[in-house]
Amino acid sequence: MNSIEKSGFLSGQISQWIKKHRHENKLWFELCENLNQFSHSIMFDMVIHNEYPPEIIVSSLYVRAMSNFQGIIIMAERGMINEAKALLRCLLECMFTIVAIDKDKNVVYQLVLNDLFQRRDYLKAYKRNRGKGILKSGKVPSMKEIDKLLKKINNEIKRSSVKKITIRNLAEKAGLITTYDSAYKLLSGTIHVNARDLEQYLEINESGEIKKILWGPDVKEIDFILFTAAESMIFILNSISRLFSLKFAESWKSILNNYDSLGKVFS
Repeated sequence: MNSIEKSGFLSGQISQWIKKHRHENKLWFELCENLNQFSHSIMFDMVIHNEYPPEIIVSSLYVRAMSNFQGIIIMAERGMINEAKALLRCLLECMFTIVAIDKDKNVVYQLVLNDLFQRRDYLKAYKRNRGKGILKSGKVPSMKEIDKLLKKINNEIKRSSVKKITIRNLAEKAGLITTYDSAYKLLSGTIHVNARDLEQYLEINESGEIKKILWGPDVKEIDFILFTAAESMIFILNSISRLFSLKFAESWKSILNNYDSLGKVFS
């Protein structure tokens, strides 16, 4: 069995750390596991109408949200806190979008049109870097075809008068701007290279000298991460219940009671 010192998180010994982390944070993991099982049961109750874009987009976002949520749990139990934070930020983006659509169905059409900007940016980037060793997958269109497509996209943007929609816009529409300005902003240091955020990897003595590099399993903030992930899924599930006209079973009340009880730690 490879040791942690030799293989890090890929070591066979990580199973021992998972057991330890789950035992020490039992209540948080139980909340998330109950939510995960409930989320999966709801997925099979959703009736999606092919002619109704809000249901199509939201159901796809819901699958992504559940995958993000499960990834957070997997990372957290291993002590991969920064990786869990990165996925938590992804989950928050899903939450902002789903709740925004729940409150205003027109957000779906904004998202679809907003894809024009992303496609245009991709094509422009490819044009700038063609012939510079870019990895390719599948058939690559000719420069003439790219120019033709860019022209078509620009005409569509002009005709529709569409404006770029940001994550902040979605958070505002969802009525969750406080979450955006707190949890989402705090997690940005994990996604982007940030000098202050990198200090967590160093043990510094009172004289300001570096004693050693910190690495391996860590569970600092594991309660915050799992609770925020659970909170996000609860917001998502509430929107799902309205969008798909679902009635939740009694187990939903038990999950909410557990969530409220654990939330007192942070209040």
